[in-house]
Amino acid sequence: MHEIMDLLTTGDGNPLTRNITIIPGWTAVDIAAYLKNEGIIENEELFLTLCRDGKNFSAYYYVQDVLSGGNAHQRLYVLEGYLSPNTYEIYSDATEDEIIRKLLGQTEAVYPDSYHERAEALGMTMDQVITLASMIEKEAKTGDFARVSAVFHNRLGKNMTLGSDVTIKYASGVKRMSLTNEDLNLNSPYNPYRYKGLPPGPICSFGSAALKAALEPEQHTFLYFVATGKGREHKFSRTLSEHNRAVQEYRAAMRQKNR
Repeated sequence: MHEIMDLLTTGDGNPLTRNITIIPGWTAVDIAAYLKNEGIIENEELFLTLCRDGKNFSAYYYVQDVLSGGNAHQRLYVLEGYLSPNTYEIYSDATEDEIIRKLLGQTEAVYPDSYHERAEALGMTMDQVITLASMIEKEAKTGDFARVSAVFHNRLGKNMTLGSDVTIKYASGVKRMSLTNEDLNLNSPYNPYRYKGLPPGPICSFGSAALKAALEPEQHTFLYFVATGKGREHKFSRTLSEHNRAVQEYRAAMRQKNR
């Protein structure tokens, strides 16, 4: 009886719950790797398979919209971008399915009715806004989010290609800063140098600042931007000739840094 009372009062040493933290900018692959490294899941592939087709989660209206939207087959992961960053408390024995539902449920909280109204005023769907927010998250630091967003909005308005490296890196897995001609010729709907408009879907999870920037871009006439080589700072240009000069400056800075 004493042993039973000790166990009831002290437990078996295994906590019932634990916290996980999902970081803005992480992809579904990053999240799966994190959960595996933390010992929360045993099989990354099962988690990714559930994210890849999304069919188990069609009860969420935004997932159903993606599945019925006609381009779900083009996406690497149907649930990409909908696994909201935050710190969550989960049961220690939570399954992959339960963890995904926990992350998906937060999406509705961070995308209120007012955001739907703003998206409609911009002529965009929720999925398009989330796709744009994910690109903004990957492209810039927080202070430049609204300015980068406006460049994308300006280019979409002029029916230009978006020319963003981050979607190519997502599709190809390339990690290096500067892309090669082979990278830029990637035959993929995620290549915004070859195909106009937004890519088939989001490329990562994103924070509230990137989402707000997607809906409320800065008002300007810039059409180009390029990294300066100093952190995640960018130089913005209105004309292609200005942009090309900025690109040459960036490449020179990268050569110097490599040396």
